[in-house]
Amino acid sequence: MGIAEKNECLPRPGYLQCVPANQGQLRDAYVPNRRVRLASDVAGLCAVLLLVGLLGAAFTWWGRSDLFDLASNSREAVKIDAGFLVGPALILVALPLVVGRAGQVALARLFRTRLAIAALLWGAGLAILVTKITGLDSSYDLEAGTYVSASLLGLGFISTLAMWPGDLPVVRVDRNGMVREPR
Repeated sequence: MGIAEKNECLPRPGYLQCVPANQGQLRDAYVPNRRVRLASDVAGLCAVLLLVGLLGAAFTWWGRSDLFDLASNSREAVKIDAGFLVGPALILVALPLVVGRAGQVALARLFRTRLAIAALLWGAGLAILVTKITGLDSSYDLEAGTYVSASLLGLGFISTLAMWPGDLPVVRVDRNGMVREPR
């Protein structure tokens, strides 16, 4: 009979009590509610749409496009530089996306830190957009790209803040994501 079959108690480093051999290392996880799952979907969608918009601006770089231009006058169109593609990509990496069905859990380790980083990136994107637009002279007319980008940045920021886990229950999960015990 193996150790896992006997359900013996094995000492684990960093634990005051021993952990049953069949449970392994347990980690804290949040049980996201509908608000967090919806906010996660909206924030992820906003980041993807910003990425598509920046790609559209890159593909229409030499021409004009009302949807992808920020502003224009009779001589030129103002676009966001293609180098800003890294912003939405970093937001997608930083966001602790919670997608799927109701039984899913999100590991608590670094959850709040990742939310704070994503919120800072949303805010930085909005600040860059406002700085670029306010730096133009009065001969430029704002295009749809400015309004769409500002809306996506604002909605992404609000959705990221809505994911804050203040009232979420915490459970203990094993390495396979199976809930072992409520905390």
